[in-house]
Amino acid sequence: MVIEVDKTVTPDQLKQLLETMKSARAKTSRKNFSEFFGALPHIEDGLKFQKTVRSEWD
Repeated sequence: MVIEVDKTVTPDQLKQLLETMKSARAKTSRKNFSEFFGALPHIEDGLKFQKTVRSEWD
């Protein structure tokens, strides 16, 4: 989406244009691919998590 802003645009018109762009972007949401690849739990450090999960690194 392209919005052209020139010197004659008022602040209210600019707010309206930004709201239009925001709503248009919300309509084109991206798909959630985490269901296909799996989601990791919230971990602080990936290497530390791997060391606790894999017994050969103990």
